[in-house]
Amino acid sequence: MKKYFKYFAQKPGLRLLTVAIFILLVGALFLGVLSAREMKRMVSEDFNFQQLALAKNTAGILAQSFKIIKRELLTLSLSPSIQYVEAISWANRMKISLSSVGEYGVFRIILIDSDGAQSHSMDYNQALFTETSSYNDLDCFKWCKKPENKNRVYISNAREGIVENSEPGIVMDICTPVYQVSSDEAHPKHTYRFSGVLVFVLDARSLAEKYVSPIRSGKTGYGWVIDESGSFLYHLERDFIGQNAFEIRKIKDPHISFTKINLIQKTKMLQGEEGTSWYISGWHRGVTGTVNKLIGYAPVHIGAANASRKWSVAVVAPISEVEEAIHAIYVRQTMIQGAVAAAVLVIFAFLIANERAWLRTLQYEVTEKTKDLEHYARKLRRSEERYRSVVESAGDLIYTIDKDCNVLSMNQYSRGLIQRRSEDIIGKNINNFIEHDAVDAVCSIVTKIFETRESIAREERVEIKDMEYWFDTKYKPVLTAGDHISAVLVISRDITEQRVVEEQLFHTEKLASLGALSAGVAHEINNPVAVILGFTELLLERFPENSKEHEILKTIERQGHNCKRIVENLLAFSRIPKKATIETDVVDDLQRVVNVVMNTLLTKKVDLRTDIDEDLPMVRGDGQQLEQVFLNIINNATAAMDGGGILTISAHSSDDIVNVSFTDTGHGIPHENMDKIFEPFFTSKKVGEGTGLGLSVSYGIVKKFGGEIQVKSQTRAESKVSGTTFTVLLPVTNKKDRESKIE
Repeated sequence: MKKYFKYFAQKPGLRLLTVAIFILLVGALFLGVLSAREMKRMVSEDFNFQQLALAKNTAGILAQSFKIIKRELLTLSLSPSIQYVEAISWANRMKISLSSVGEYGVFRIILIDSDGAQSHSMDYNQALFTETSSYNDLDCFKWCKKPENKNRVYISNAREGIVENSEPGIVMDICTPVYQVSSDEAHPKHTYRFSGVLVFVLDARSLAEKYVSPIRSGKTGYGWVIDESGSFLYHLERDFIGQNAFEIRKIKDPHISFTKINLIQKTKMLQGEEGTSWYISGWHRGVTGTVNKLIGYAPVHIGAANASRKWSVAVVAPISEVEEAIHAIYVRQTMIQGAVAAAVLVIFAFLIANERAWLRTLQYEVTEKTKDLEHYARKLRRSEERYRSVVESAGDLIYTIDKDCNVLSMNQYSRGLIQRRSEDIIGKNINNFIEHDAVDAVCSIVTKIFETRESIAREERVEIKDMEYWFDTKYKPVLTAGDHISAVLVISRDITEQRVVEEQLFHTEKLASLGALSAGVAHEINNPVAVILGFTELLLERFPENSKEHEILKTIERQGHNCKRIVENLLAFSRIPKKATIETDVVDDLQRVVNVVMNTLLTKKVDLRTDIDEDLPMVRGDGQQLEQVFLNIINNATAAMDGGGILTISAHSSDDIVNVSFTDTGHGIPHENMDKIFEPFFTSKKVGEGTGLGLSVSYGIVKKFGGEIQVKSQTRAESKVSGTTFTVLLPVTNKKDRESKIE
């Protein structure tokens, strides 16, 4: 080693070292150029992904707008005023709907009668029209008249037409069949007959422009929209709107090849895909000439039942804007590299001038120090390896925190549970990663340990990444050589499964006891109720119908039947079998329940919103019993929203499970009542308003078919936004279930 130091201290060695440093500096400059190019590529990609995010966000807003329009269309079709074309009230009902969907581009509502010979309509000026014509040849009328399209929505393709203020525009028809399935005072019995076709006429250009025109990407970027046929619904170039996107560009500038953008539109955008790319354009915001543009595009799935209707939103901006920003960065980077190179050369010259004076002394000191360092390093590595082998391989959470509850160290199991890297955890407050019931719970324990030097053991409920856990935790002081507390060692063992099993056993035993009790009570009450009803029938035959005695006996009979119904609910609760293999369609069950409660929701000022997949698989369950479950939950949600609110019903499927959720904006369920809501006879309603059996019977029905009911709720005291969500999980029927049903 000494001979090498001696060689580099002489002129040949110094020359060689100088050449090596020069080569390294040139290499650094070359790498800087490559880095600038790579930075240009990365910034362009990042900018294009931002454009994609803008396109996806706008596409989501447009898709949500169509959901709102379809929901309002279906809601309006359930109104008795529309189904029976009631005088005056049909116009008022159309007026309410038009005020709701007018902001989404709907400028006219049309109701065509079942014969296709007459229509009633209202336009954006609230002008009413009754016209006699032949609508039988319209595609939408033919489609809606088919029975299999009941409760489905027809959406026409975009076409040229007249919109508000007699202006030319692009219109679409959104239609649904109307059946007489609702009732009111004038029509107490529904006939289920086909009543006609309800049509929303939509200004597609106005809807697209509303959400796409505000888009700004970079300094001058903008957005445009095409439909499934490739026609522009909105573009910054006004003369492009309504024109074919594959032809209008070539007409405007025949000297430029638009093969790239045409291929993107044909193979990506019209196929409903999302992505990023670039293409050549002939203009940008009034400036003509060849322009290379970045593009991000995303589909808008409209969701028509009659055809595949989808738009595509594109966000574009010139590549030159990105290059200008990168150029300024590149110039600054080059100046920094030059300054660093100059500094290196100055330092190198200084080192050469002073090197010979201290080189020999340094060689000796380095040799001696290296021996000592190697000795201590070996001891440190062995100690560190033993510590890591014990702590890192442990199946418990092990970490240390200081007096301010900041993390000093954390083992591998803890980091995996928190899903954070070590550098993202060390130095941060433990409450940022593990949430306890009380915010200052851990800090108060740490403070107590620093004061008393005593260990503390406790069971605690925590939340990590929105997941609830139960831990058996021990807090111990860590002492230094001076007998001072430097930190607190925390060891937590996950006992969540044990607690869940204990709670399930407790709940099962409680339900079993309540089931036996309810069965006994039901049988004891059933006999006297039957005697009361029997003698009431005999007495009713002895008194005329208009007499006071007959009226009193009818009251006794009605209350007796109420008692009988309560007894039947008790017996249903106590006789729940383990499983059944009955098959039903959840979408139809939900639709029937919605038809029943629609007028009640309107009366209670409850706005119904639905997000139900139309192609849900069949589930295990009896349709009538599941309808009772849905009705019980909806009634509870309506009662919780005294004065009005929003009820959202959604149904989706995943992993052979159908999830049906009911979310209200009511007052919420207090935390102390969450464990009691499925218990028989428990109710928070006033005396006489509820029996406390609805949710317990619903729980039994769902469990009978192998399902589950989950509840999430928050009150106004717990959050600014209160409400409750009941989620019914129902298993999808399989081949074995269907075979057992056939047998």
